[in-house]
Amino acid sequence: MAAEFRDFFSMPDDLVYFNASYLTPLPQLSAAAGTMAIAQREESFWEFATSEFFDSTEKLRSLVAILWGTLPHNIAVVPSVSYGVETAVRAIPLGPGDEVVIPQDDFPSNVYPWAEATKNTGARIVMVPRPHDFNWTRQICESIRRTTRVVSVPLTDWSDGTLFDLKVISQRAREVGAALVVDVSQSFGAQPFSISDFDPDFLFSVGYKWQLGPYGLSYLYVADRWREAQPIENAWLNRKGSEDFTRLSEYREEYQEGARRFDAGQRSQFHLTPMALESMRLLREVTIAKIQTHNQKLVSTLHQGMTGLGFQMAPLERLAGHMLGVRHRNWPDMNPLVRRLKDRRVFASARGPCLRISPHLYNHEGEVEIFLAAVGEELRGSLGSSARQNHEPDAPATNKPLQI
Repeated sequence: MAAEFRDFFSMPDDLVYFNASYLTPLPQLSAAAGTMAIAQREESFWEFATSEFFDSTEKLRSLVAILWGTLPHNIAVVPSVSYGVETAVRAIPLGPGDEVVIPQDDFPSNVYPWAEATKNTGARIVMVPRPHDFNWTRQICESIRRTTRVVSVPLTDWSDGTLFDLKVISQRAREVGAALVVDVSQSFGAQPFSISDFDPDFLFSVGYKWQLGPYGLSYLYVADRWREAQPIENAWLNRKGSEDFTRLSEYREEYQEGARRFDAGQRSQFHLTPMALESMRLLREVTIAKIQTHNQKLVSTLHQGMTGLGFQMAPLERLAGHMLGVRHRNWPDMNPLVRRLKDRRVFASARGPCLRISPHLYNHEGEVEIFLAAVGEELRGSLGSSARQNHEPDAPATNKPLQI
């Protein structure tokens, strides 16, 4: 599969890039679509039709809906995950005694808005400790109680790749009447899911990681039960009848259908949307299920190899299958290792105490071998350096007084 799809990307042959959870390369077709959009704007801006404010966005909304197993009217186009979280925060009222359940070390975009929302309301955040056995599902469910108002979780942990079983968590949240808010930024594009399986209240994702799209477009799902909530912006594009530019001053109370009321202003993004469309078409053509199978094979080999090098990580059955975070007792800080690997043109990320490794469809088994060999050499070099330091000859005696 990798040999077939590597050519979709302009990637140097000597580059080993296991950092999809940080940022992915644009497919060549996506980059070309962006270049063409810029050229068209520059060369014939006077022919720019008003329909361009709507048509491409609707196509993108429909493709995201298909990949998420929902309907277009439930999808809003937003600039960032933090915008999506803030939409959920403003929609869900919090009061005295309410609790917002969040996993420890979650990505800050999912924490800061809730922290602000609990100020001066009498509500509080319950930060669920990271489980020693990597069983986030049990740990989250045990933290949900009758005072829980919101459960805000990812589908995949952003630092070590552990999996949250959203079907189980959703069932527990519903038992106490809590809203379920989900971030799939580290899942969408690499892990198939259907919104109907766990019925979230709000769900969101960036578009530039596993999604292979440009930076600046993100996607928000809003369940029908929240359709009448107040959007962050009172944007003119979101109002009914905004397609007719000759009647924009005939102000309307009504919004566009469904989640379109939650779209960000200037959501059309004339240069970014064509790029995102090509990326979504690629995901649909290849299928996320095939991408998952491909990544699982690579991660399984990486898991075995890194275990052999003395790294600790979650067992495979606890991982989503497309990324893993590994730790080592001799490397409490992974940043120096990341820098040395970069010098070898081998790329991964340091997240907390973990080295985060995340392949995608453009990677292949040969790169896994190169990666493991590079990490092994750095490990042996590090241990050798430590041994030399521990066995350095004693410094010569001096006549300086002993200082206590």
